[in-house]
Amino acid sequence: MASTDKFESNMQKGIPANERLPGIASLEITDLGHKVQRNLEDYGWHTTVKKALAYLARWIYFRQVYRIYGINLDAIKPHNYSNRQDFTFKLLTPQNVDKIAQVENTAEWLRGQVKGKIAAGQLCLVALSGERVAGFNLINLEQASLTLVNRKKKLRPGTAWSEHIAVQKEFRKGGLGAQLRYKIFDVLKSRGIRRLYGGTLRSNTASLNLTRSVGFKEICDIDYRKFFFFENWHFNRVQ
Repeated sequence: MASTDKFESNMQKGIPANERLPGIASLEITDLGHKVQRNLEDYGWHTTVKKALAYLARWIYFRQVYRIYGINLDAIKPHNYSNRQDFTFKLLTPQNVDKIAQVENTAEWLRGQVKGKIAAGQLCLVALSGERVAGFNLINLEQASLTLVNRKKKLRPGTAWSEHIAVQKEFRKGGLGAQLRYKIFDVLKSRGIRRLYGGTLRSNTASLNLTRSVGFKEICDIDYRKFFFFENWHFNRVQ
Protein backbone atom coordinates (compact mmCIF):
# COMPACT_ATOMS: atom_id res chain seq x y z
CA MET A 1 0.00 0.00 0.00
CA ALA A 2 2.86 2.36 0.79
CA SER A 3 4.29 2.13 -2.71
CA THR A 4 0.87 2.80 -4.20
CA ASP A 5 0.34 5.84 -2.00
CA LYS A 6 3.76 7.13 -3.05
CA PHE A 7 2.98 6.62 -6.73
CA GLU A 8 -0.36 8.38 -6.41
CA SER A 9 1.25 11.17 -4.38
CA ASN A 10 3.84 11.70 -7.09
CA MET A 11 1.08 11.85 -9.68
CA GLN A 12 -0.57 14.58 -7.62
CA LYS A 13 2.64 16.61 -7.22
CA GLY A 14 3.71 16.25 -10.82
CA ILE A 15 6.72 14.72 -12.52
CA PRO A 16 10.07 16.51 -12.81
CA ALA A 17 10.70 18.37 -16.03
CA ASN A 18 13.67 16.16 -16.89
CA GLU A 19 11.28 13.21 -17.14
CA ARG A 20 9.35 14.59 -20.09
CA LEU A 21 8.92 12.60 -23.28
CA PRO A 22 10.85 14.70 -25.83
CA GLY A 23 9.17 15.49 -29.09
CA ILE A 24 5.78 13.87 -28.55
CA ALA A 25 3.71 16.71 -27.14
CA SER A 26 2.83 17.49 -30.75
CA LEU A 27 2.66 14.74 -33.38
CA GLU A 28 4.44 15.13 -36.72
CA ILE A 29 2.49 16.83 -39.49
CA THR A 30 3.44 13.88 -41.71
CA ASP A 31 1.09 11.71 -39.63
CA LEU A 32 -1.90 13.87 -40.53
CA GLY A 33 -2.79 11.98 -43.72
CA HIS A 34 -2.85 8.63 -41.92
CA LYS A 35 -4.94 10.05 -39.08
CA VAL A 36 -7.43 11.58 -41.53
CA GLN A 37 -7.87 8.21 -43.24
CA ARG A 38 -8.46 6.41 -39.93
CA ASN A 39 -10.95 9.04 -38.76
CA LEU A 40 -12.84 8.92 -42.04
CA GLU A 41 -13.31 5.20 -41.58
CA ASP A 42 -14.46 5.56 -37.97
CA TYR A 43 -16.35 8.89 -37.87
CA GLY A 44 -17.12 10.22 -41.37
CA TRP A 45 -16.36 13.58 -43.00
CA HIS A 46 -18.01 15.99 -40.56
CA THR A 47 -16.14 14.82 -37.47
CA THR A 48 -12.92 14.24 -39.43
CA VAL A 49 -12.78 17.85 -40.65
CA LYS A 50 -13.26 19.19 -37.12
CA LYS A 51 -10.59 16.87 -35.74
CA ALA A 52 -8.15 17.79 -38.53
CA LEU A 53 -8.57 21.52 -37.86
CA ALA A 54 -8.05 20.96 -34.14
CA TYR A 55 -4.95 18.90 -34.94
CA LEU A 56 -3.43 21.76 -36.93
CA ALA A 57 -4.38 24.38 -34.33
CA ARG A 58 -2.53 22.43 -31.61
CA TRP A 59 0.78 23.70 -33.01
CA ILE A 60 -0.19 27.10 -31.56
CA TYR A 61 -2.31 26.21 -28.52
CA PHE A 62 -3.15 22.81 -27.16
CA ARG A 63 -4.97 21.64 -24.04
CA GLN A 64 -6.31 18.33 -22.84
CA VAL A 65 -7.11 16.59 -19.57
CA TYR A 66 -5.70 13.12 -18.95
CA ARG A 67 -7.15 10.85 -16.26
CA ILE A 68 -4.99 8.37 -14.34
CA TYR A 69 -6.52 5.17 -12.93
CA GLY A 70 -5.19 2.16 -11.04
CA ILE A 71 -6.16 -1.24 -9.65
CA ASN A 72 -4.97 -3.52 -6.86
CA LEU A 73 -4.55 -6.88 -8.58
CA ASP A 74 -4.52 -8.74 -5.25
CA ALA A 75 -8.11 -7.66 -4.66
CA ILE A 76 -9.42 -9.04 -7.95
CA LYS A 77 -11.53 -12.16 -7.74
CA PRO A 78 -11.56 -14.81 -10.50
CA HIS A 79 -13.91 -13.72 -13.22
CA ASN A 80 -15.94 -15.98 -15.47
CA TYR A 81 -16.62 -14.36 -18.81
CA SER A 82 -18.02 -15.77 -22.02
CA ASN A 83 -15.63 -15.97 -24.94
CA ARG A 84 -18.41 -15.48 -27.43
CA GLN A 85 -16.22 -15.43 -30.53
CA ASP A 86 -13.66 -18.02 -29.40
CA PHE A 87 -10.72 -15.62 -29.27
CA THR A 88 -7.24 -16.96 -28.67
CA PHE A 89 -5.03 -14.90 -26.35
CA LYS A 90 -1.28 -14.75 -26.89
CA LEU A 91 1.72 -12.81 -25.59
CA LEU A 92 3.72 -11.70 -28.60
CA THR A 93 7.45 -12.26 -29.07
CA PRO A 94 9.74 -10.25 -31.40
CA GLN A 95 9.42 -13.12 -33.89
CA ASN A 96 5.66 -12.58 -34.35
CA VAL A 97 6.28 -10.11 -37.17
CA ASP A 98 2.83 -10.37 -38.82
CA LYS A 99 0.95 -9.90 -35.54
CA ILE A 100 3.18 -6.97 -34.58
CA ALA A 101 2.42 -5.31 -37.93
CA GLN A 102 -1.31 -5.68 -37.23
CA VAL A 103 -0.91 -4.11 -33.78
CA GLU A 104 0.96 -1.16 -35.27
CA ASN A 105 -1.69 -0.73 -37.94
CA THR A 106 -4.33 -0.50 -35.21
CA ALA A 107 -2.47 2.23 -33.27
CA GLU A 108 -0.55 4.48 -35.66
CA TRP A 109 1.52 6.13 -32.93
CA LEU A 110 3.17 2.75 -32.28
CA ARG A 111 4.38 2.26 -35.85
CA GLY A 112 7.90 0.86 -35.94
CA GLN A 113 8.09 0.57 -32.14
CA VAL A 114 6.33 -2.58 -30.96
CA LYS A 115 9.03 -5.11 -31.82
CA GLY A 116 11.62 -3.08 -29.92
CA LYS A 117 9.30 -2.59 -26.96
CA ILE A 118 8.67 -6.35 -26.68
CA ALA A 119 12.40 -7.10 -27.04
CA ALA A 120 13.05 -4.63 -24.20
CA GLY A 121 10.68 -6.49 -21.87
CA GLN A 122 7.25 -4.96 -22.45
CA LEU A 123 4.27 -7.27 -22.72
CA CYS A 124 1.87 -7.25 -25.66
CA LEU A 125 -1.18 -9.44 -25.17
CA VAL A 126 -3.25 -9.94 -28.30
CA ALA A 127 -6.70 -11.43 -28.85
CA LEU A 128 -6.74 -13.42 -32.08
CA SER A 129 -9.70 -14.24 -34.28
CA GLY A 130 -8.04 -16.87 -36.43
CA GLU A 131 -4.83 -15.18 -37.52
CA ARG A 132 -6.22 -11.68 -37.17
CA VAL A 133 -5.45 -9.41 -34.22
CA ALA A 134 -8.87 -8.38 -32.91
CA GLY A 135 -7.47 -6.39 -29.99
CA PHE A 136 -4.39 -5.95 -27.84
CA ASN A 137 -3.07 -4.56 -24.56
CA LEU A 138 0.51 -3.24 -24.38
CA ILE A 139 2.03 -3.21 -20.88
CA ASN A 140 5.17 -1.41 -19.69
CA LEU A 141 6.92 -2.84 -16.63
CA GLU A 142 9.57 -0.11 -16.38
CA GLN A 143 7.90 3.27 -16.73
CA ALA A 144 4.57 5.02 -17.11
CA SER A 145 4.56 6.78 -20.48
CA LEU A 146 1.91 9.50 -20.41
CA THR A 147 2.31 10.24 -24.10
CA LEU A 148 -0.75 12.45 -24.51
CA VAL A 149 0.52 14.90 -21.88
CA ASN A 150 4.24 14.57 -22.63
CA ARG A 151 5.33 12.95 -19.36
CA LYS A 152 6.91 9.76 -18.08
CA LYS A 153 7.43 8.22 -14.63
CA LYS A 154 9.69 5.36 -13.57
CA LEU A 155 7.67 2.55 -11.99
CA ARG A 156 8.36 0.96 -8.64
CA PRO A 157 8.88 -2.82 -8.41
CA GLY A 158 5.58 -4.70 -8.43
CA THR A 159 3.76 -2.12 -10.56
CA ALA A 160 2.98 -1.90 -14.28
CA TRP A 161 1.56 0.63 -16.72
CA SER A 162 -1.05 -0.07 -19.39
CA GLU A 163 0.48 1.77 -22.32
CA HIS A 164 -2.27 1.09 -24.84
CA ILE A 165 -5.38 -1.04 -25.18
CA ALA A 166 -7.40 -1.23 -28.38
CA VAL A 167 -10.07 -3.35 -30.04
CA GLN A 168 -10.67 -3.40 -33.78
CA LYS A 169 -13.90 -1.64 -34.76
CA GLU A 170 -15.74 -4.76 -35.93
CA PHE A 171 -15.02 -6.57 -32.65
CA ARG A 172 -16.22 -3.81 -30.32
CA LYS A 173 -19.30 -3.94 -28.07
CA GLY A 174 -18.85 -7.66 -27.51
CA GLY A 175 -16.88 -7.59 -24.28
CA LEU A 176 -13.44 -8.14 -25.80
CA GLY A 177 -11.96 -5.11 -24.05
CA ALA A 178 -12.93 -6.56 -20.67
CA GLN A 179 -11.57 -9.98 -21.65
CA LEU A 180 -8.21 -8.41 -22.52
CA ARG A 181 -8.14 -6.65 -19.15
CA TYR A 182 -8.93 -9.80 -17.16
CA LYS A 183 -6.40 -11.84 -19.14
CA ILE A 184 -3.63 -9.30 -18.55
CA PHE A 185 -4.52 -9.17 -14.84
CA ASP A 186 -3.81 -12.91 -14.64
CA VAL A 187 -0.55 -12.58 -16.59
CA LEU A 188 0.71 -9.76 -14.39
CA LYS A 189 -0.23 -11.49 -11.14
CA SER A 190 1.68 -14.61 -12.26
CA ARG A 191 4.74 -12.37 -12.67
CA GLY A 192 4.48 -10.84 -9.23
CA ILE A 193 2.88 -7.55 -10.31
CA ARG A 194 0.48 -6.22 -7.70
CA ARG A 195 -0.64 -2.86 -9.11
CA LEU A 196 -1.60 -1.84 -12.63
CA TYR A 197 -2.02 1.79 -13.68
CA GLY A 198 -3.14 3.43 -16.88
CA GLY A 199 -4.68 6.58 -18.27
CA THR A 200 -6.87 8.05 -20.98
CA LEU A 201 -8.35 11.39 -21.94
CA ARG A 202 -11.07 12.42 -19.52
CA SER A 203 -13.36 12.90 -22.53
CA ASN A 204 -12.94 9.25 -23.59
CA THR A 205 -16.05 7.97 -21.87
CA ALA A 206 -15.97 4.57 -23.60
CA SER A 207 -12.48 3.84 -22.28
CA LEU A 208 -13.32 5.08 -18.77
CA ASN A 209 -16.50 3.00 -18.67
CA LEU A 210 -14.42 -0.08 -19.51
CA THR A 211 -11.87 0.64 -16.78
CA ARG A 212 -14.60 1.13 -14.20
CA SER A 213 -16.39 -2.06 -15.23
CA VAL A 214 -13.31 -4.22 -14.54
CA GLY A 215 -12.46 -2.59 -11.20
CA PHE A 216 -10.06 0.29 -11.85
CA LYS A 217 -10.29 3.32 -9.54
CA GLU A 218 -9.73 6.81 -10.91
CA ILE A 219 -6.90 8.65 -9.15
CA CYS A 220 -6.17 12.07 -10.62
CA ASP A 221 -6.48 14.35 -13.66
CA ILE A 222 -3.53 15.96 -15.40
CA ASP A 223 -4.55 19.23 -17.02
CA TYR A 224 -1.96 19.83 -19.76
CA ARG A 225 -1.62 23.07 -21.72
CA LYS A 226 0.85 24.03 -24.44
CA PHE A 227 1.25 27.46 -26.04
CA PHE A 228 3.87 27.32 -28.79
CA PHE A 229 6.84 25.83 -26.87
CA PHE A 230 5.62 26.67 -23.34
CA GLU A 231 4.07 23.78 -21.41
CA ASN A 232 2.18 23.58 -18.11
CA TRP A 233 0.79 20.69 -16.06
CA HIS A 234 -1.76 20.90 -13.25
CA PHE A 235 -2.70 17.87 -11.12
CA ASN A 236 -6.12 17.37 -9.49
CA ARG A 237 -7.18 14.40 -7.40
CA VAL A 238 -10.41 12.73 -8.54
CA GLN A 239 -13.01 13.01 -5.79
